[in-house]
Amino acid sequence: MNKVLIITYYWPPSGGAGVQRWLKFSKYLPGFGWDPVILTVDPLYASYPQQDHGLSEDISSSLEIIKTKSSTGFFSAYKLLTGRKEIPYGGFANEDNPGLAQKFSRFIRGNFVLPDARRGWNRFAFRAAVKAIKEKKIEYVITTSPPHSTQLTGLRLKRYLNIKWIADLRDPWTDIYYSGSMYQTCPAKKINRSMEKKVLNYADHLITTCNATHDLFRSKLDRNQPPGKITTVTNGYDPSDFKFGKIRPESFTITYLGTFAGNYDAEVLSQALDYFGAHNSVITDFIFIGKTDSKIEKVFRDKKMVNLRQIPYVEHKKAMEYLARSVALLLVVPEGKNVNEPIPGKLFEYLASKRKIIALGPKDGDVAEILEKTKGGRMFGKNDSELLGKYLISIYDDLRNGIFESNPEGIEEYTRQNLAGKIAEILNSF
Repeated sequence: MNKVLIITYYWPPSGGAGVQRWLKFSKYLPGFGWDPVILTVDPLYASYPQQDHGLSEDISSSLEIIKTKSSTGFFSAYKLLTGRKEIPYGGFANEDNPGLAQKFSRFIRGNFVLPDARRGWNRFAFRAAVKAIKEKKIEYVITTSPPHSTQLTGLRLKRYLNIKWIADLRDPWTDIYYSGSMYQTCPAKKINRSMEKKVLNYADHLITTCNATHDLFRSKLDRNQPPGKITTVTNGYDPSDFKFGKIRPESFTITYLGTFAGNYDAEVLSQALDYFGAHNSVITDFIFIGKTDSKIEKVFRDKKMVNLRQIPYVEHKKAMEYLARSVALLLVVPEGKNVNEPIPGKLFEYLASKRKIIALGPKDGDVAEILEKTKGGRMFGKNDSELLGKYLISIYDDLRNGIFESNPEGIEEYTRQNLAGKIAEILNSF
């Protein structure tokens, strides 16, 4: 069985979608003839926004894991400077109204700590990777990001050992939607773009999680790069995460799972809830699980017919049960001039939960296409408040008639096992 070294900063006990992607792939890759070796940061030296110890249950006892130290200087300085115990979430969702100290730390991060604040792990990761590659005679390396600094380790390994290198880029790099919040100067932007370009062109193959990011990175490649260099392998779901039996919703509950950043537009849902409330006397239980921007929270807390519940980050297994106790699930896809539409990882677990999906975002993107293909929910634009209000009414009417499952079609292609097979196909192509 061929070995493949997977270099990932995020690994249990870290929580979040980025952890689950390669945790699940490593679980199923052996079934396709590939033996993964994980290289990650030791939790004692890691900087995780969230932790989920329950994810460790998915780690096979036979899986080899190499852990290293890391420098944590930036985050230590951030906590000292700002007086905060939490490190910044993606998109700065836990910094609603940044003060002068936070703005200054963002400026330092955006201009002097490139490409990101976790690059302190790189020198440790590189040394451990070289040792593992030589001792175990590994020819294949996969680096996954964010943090995009991890890709620089892959670049260095490619140059030093000429291994076969696959770069898995789960998010845009220089075009990430919150890049404007880091006050980058022109020289810093130029350096960051140079790093990105080298990674994209030196890697033997690139993997993205959606077509929008695929097309974005394709546009940045040199002309001499092969047309099939980039493959889209979406995130997915693991059926084993839903073995808790059939659960019937006890109330008209809408749930949002994950970080709800301040730049997400929830106005159409706010208006739709008003429409729904004007036609029904029922209270809507609205649950946010994760970090929610205070401005978004206020929008829904002030509504008379909405019972807002905010639940801090919970372990993945518990989060799946919350989905099952809901009637509908909210999905928000950021859109705008400087946003490359992603596919939120939670989409596939929403589909697997068999609850109707209320999606807010562009109607011509990847998410809208998947929802239409699977019949798992509907996408609503900024001007669709009445249409969404009527959709809420139809969902409530179904609930009163005992119907609360959506039964999406063809979602088997998004199982983590099938997607691991696609990773194996890429590895086999070398």
